[in-house]
Amino acid sequence: MNTLDVKLKLNNLHCFEEGDGIGSAEPYLWTVFFKIDGDTARVSPALALTGTATVRGTPGNQGDLPNHDVDPGENVPIPAVIGEFRTRLKPIPLEQPVGNVKEVGGVVGVITVLMEEDNTPNSAIAKGHVALDKAVRESLNALVPTLNFAHQEPTDAEIEQMKARIGAAVTKAIKDDVSVWEWLGGFGNMDDRIGSEVFRFSHKELERAGAGGLEIRKRFKNEGDWELQGRVTASPVSTAVGSLQITLRGIPTAAAVVPVRVTGPGFSKAVGRSTTLTGLPAGTYTITAGTFTTGLPGKPTCRFHTPDLPTQQRTVAVGQTASVSVSYTSEPCDA
Repeated sequence: MNTLDVKLKLNNLHCFEEGDGIGSAEPYLWTVFFKIDGDTARVSPALALTGTATVRGTPGNQGDLPNHDVDPGENVPIPAVIGEFRTRLKPIPLEQPVGNVKEVGGVVGVITVLMEEDNTPNSAIAKGHVALDKAVRESLNALVPTLNFAHQEPTDAEIEQMKARIGAAVTKAIKDDVSVWEWLGGFGNMDDRIGSEVFRFSHKELERAGAGGLEIRKRFKNEGDWELQGRVTASPVSTAVGSLQITLRGIPTAAAVVPVRVTGPGFSKAVGRSTTLTGLPAGTYTITAGTFTTGLPGKPTCRFHTPDLPTQQRTVAVGQTASVSVSYTSEPCDA
């Protein structure tokens, strides 16, 4: 079982019908990302899961989406700070192997709450957001001991129970912070919950999906008609890799050229700026620097650029960063 580099991204909210009566809707989104994996969990000799979940909350309450005036047919892009989670999903080790089995898969996911802004005070909404993060952490940590070697992933029923506990905690936190006077001042028109959902993906699902990943799509037909969209992708992490730091000098900033090519074991890439190539299989890499011209031929601006070393080789070792530099000099094209 591979360790996986995971990218979970919610990227768009589509409005089919805003459902806010007169005027346009003002949606906002809460997200809490989580994982249960080998970073913080183990399978005990009794084959029970021990440890805790990793939980990452995100900022933002009312107004955290860029479109505050949404009409039917519009798409609302979800900012990365709210909608994106990058992590490494590690297999969960067995403290005492069972036959040839030494590890089991983990799970990664996100809990989403989509709201529509009305007159609930922002301070109350902020209290609800804090309660959401706390409830997710507590609910997941309560779920961990119920999982074991034969029951590695939560069932749909367990997820529904967890959603109910989390929802009750959030609702209570908001209501406890809204006074009677604030409720009357808003004419009873408190913010509406469009919908909530738990998206979860197992180690096996992500490995089977390959580079294309899995689609995230959930339609909420409450307080209008909305669809949350995204994708989760995962790729195996190779442990036998290193890096190559490339420093290029003398290439004009405005020049749209990529005159240097790096080739190695199953790898080929052209570069035109200083960069560090990561995740390279260990081995020997050839750095080939070509000539190029800038400006217009036959004009005073035309210049011919030449590298100091046309060809170099570097060895990339596991866990190490090799380095190479190429310097260009130039002269007029008609010199």
